[in-house]
Amino acid sequence: MTRAWTKRIFVGCLLTAPFACVVSVNDDPLDEVGGTSGSSNVSGSSGSSGTSGNGGNSGNGAQGGNAGSMSMVENGGSGGSGQAPAPVCTAEAGDAQDACLSCIKQECCTEWQACTDSSCQQERVDMELCVSAIDGPDLESFGDCASMESAAGDGFLQENTQTLFDCLNEVVPVGDAGAEKTRCGTECFGSDLY
Repeated sequence: MTRAWTKRIFVGCLLTAPFACVVSVNDDPLDEVGGTSGSSNVSGSSGSSGTSGNGGNSGNGAQGGNAGSMSMVENGGSGGSGQAPAPVCTAEAGDAQDACLSCIKQECCTEWQACTDSSCQQERVDMELCVSAIDGPDLESFGDCASMESAAGDGFLQENTQTLFDCLNEVVPVGDAGAEKTRCGTECFGSDLY
């Protein structure tokens, strides 16, 4: 009797295989071993399609990556470019609201034009915000900010960023009275750093 019942379940499962047949059989009263058999699932579950990738972040004019396409194979998006638009020393829209950048373009043009990657440009902005937020900033607080704002996370500004800040923090004479100031310290940090 058990054998006929099993054949009917097996044939029924074959006919309904696309709809998944789950069979669970309890212990036969005539079976001396006993125990409950586990359930079996004839059909597997379907896989999910891939999700589209996110476009790369663009910081300070760097070009973001393209988003990946959604398909059965998970295709990620391409990475963004580290290149930033070439810095220019001529006046641009928005320079009037950025006294630091205006001064850099006038006083440190060559160093600014070497700041061609997005990390350099982001470090410049982050350093300006960090140092200017300190009450009475000096070279020590400048160094503390450089340690925190390092794009590489190693405590040091990139070489091209450091060269830019060396220029804008350079002490230069003002007038004939022997007075001195930094090139762009006041414009970038609110005071000269000595």
